[in-house]
Amino acid sequence: MGDSTLKNRQKAEFLEDFYEMLSKEIIIAYRGTFEKTVLGVLAQNIGTSIDSSSVLRGKFLKLFLELSQNISEHSTEVVKSSNGEISGSGLLIIKYKGEDYLFITGNLIRKDNFENVDKTVNHINSMNRDELREYKREQIEKAEVGKKNCLGLIQIALISGHDLQVKCIEHDKDQLFLILSVELAKNA
Repeated sequence: MGDSTLKNRQKAEFLEDFYEMLSKEIIIAYRGTFEKTVLGVLAQNIGTSIDSSSVLRGKFLKLFLELSQNISEHSTEVVKSSNGEISGSGLLIIKYKGEDYLFITGNLIRKDNFENVDKTVNHINSMNRDELREYKREQIEKAEVGKKNCLGLIQIALISGHDLQVKCIEHDKDQLFLILSVELAKNA
């Protein structure tokens, strides 16, 4: 068998494996800009593809929108749309994890921001639901006077009822690829 035939077979096998994985586990995989028009289309498609109670569907969509907004506002990779809207670019994957859902996002951030993100996530993960609600009220007050806050991360934790997982991969000398993931129980 020639080199090109072997390479073509390997590509075909990879695509078959990838297609099988997508058809079984992945609900949505999106890479691109997180502008409002795109989010509206994605949310509509997601809403119709989730065959669950209205409570779970609501949590699912809220979680999707919070995570998407996080990318749109905090990614260092930005895109300007034809209508002048500037939004962040990144990656969103929603997949089945056993009987539950796993939301995974990825976007570029400045290296000097990661320590603060990691510390904030650890702080949020250390709190129970009542403490999170109180912390959210404090962050709303900060937001009202224009101070930096972490409302989105708190909201993600409250909606999901699970700890946030965060890690990063070195991208270049100034940026990291931030990976944020969270689970949502189907019986939520």
